[in-house]
Amino acid sequence: MWEETAAASLRPPSARRKAARRRREDCILLGQVLLCLAVLALAAAAKGLQWPVWPQLRQACVQALQPDQGLFLAGERSLAKFTEEAVQTLSRAADALRHSAEDTAETAAPRAAHGKAQPAPSGAREEAYFLAQSLVFPLAGGQAARTSGYGWRTDPMGGSGSDFHLGNDLAAAEGTAVLAAAGGVVRVAGTHSSYGNYLRILHADGDETLYAHLQYLFVRAGQRVEAGQCLGTVGQTGNTTGPHLHFELLHQGLRYDPTQALQNAA
Repeated sequence: MWEETAAASLRPPSARRKAARRRREDCILLGQVLLCLAVLALAAAAKGLQWPVWPQLRQACVQALQPDQGLFLAGERSLAKFTEEAVQTLSRAADALRHSAEDTAETAAPRAAHGKAQPAPSGAREEAYFLAQSLVFPLAGGQAARTSGYGWRTDPMGGSGSDFHLGNDLAAAEGTAVLAAAGGVVRVAGTHSSYGNYLRILHADGDETLYAHLQYLFVRAGQRVEAGQCLGTVGQTGNTTGPHLHFELLHQGLRYDPTQALQNAA
């Protein structure tokens, strides 16, 4: 041990500096190799998991290891050059993953609120349904702006949650005539805490139409009505944010999306 220490102390300063520099270079080389292995592992994971940063990682690795630029440790394709590009690629990958996570967090709430990942509740179906006979448009004038469609939506009454809207809301001036969409028998004519003044008409084959938030009702339960007959007038009774007709379409007691049926109505 004394001999080795003595021998080291007898080395010229230039030799000691070279040895120290060689050890430093070895440590840097080891760090670069480990970083390269980490980049290759990240690239393999990105490819296997189909991350959006896989194309950028692949391109960076290909550019850094192009064989026509000489040996891996020579010239512009040196390990230091590859390490620099690897660090830049990792930084871009981290940014891309962070932005992807932020986008997911920002869009998760709207997706849940509008029900794109939620099934319809019990008693409702997501698909459309068409009565055997063509419908009469349920508002005088034959058309109206739809202000809320069928399906999940943010609570229009100002709540923090969401609800499944069981029909179409058709904006109209208060007092506009509400018409029977098809002939049948008035099954319900009354008042409801949410629907306000509403009607439910039974048609053939177990089909039903429902009309809610009416100002006045001109028919009574058990009365037979014809298609196009005036049932009452548009109002804003019940839970509403303004005058409109809430229209629902049911088959065998289940709600279906009435959008297409209303678009095809005469």
